[in-house]
Amino acid sequence: MISFLLFSASLLNFAFYIYAIGFVIALILEQFVRRTDNERNLYIVESNRKYLWRQTWIININWFACNVGLYFFARNMQPVTDNFWQGI
Repeated sequence: MISFLLFSASLLNFAFYIYAIGFVIALILEQFVRRTDNERNLYIVESNRKYLWRQTWIININWFACNVGLYFFARNMQPVTDNFWQGI
């Protein structure tokens, strides 16, 4: 279970950056398209921005839940002992 949560947290961390960068690009495009006064293109850019904003929050919440799960699962684990320096 811990390996699954570690994998999920790292994958969600990677996906968050993709969606966050896409959101920033959509914000810039929206400001550019607003000046052209084309309603169809403005609708496309706005819906894309709203989608990326929603996905960014969903991924962020899932990442947070994975980290909370990792905290609770790893809290009761025994610490790893180093046997190399003990001569064993």
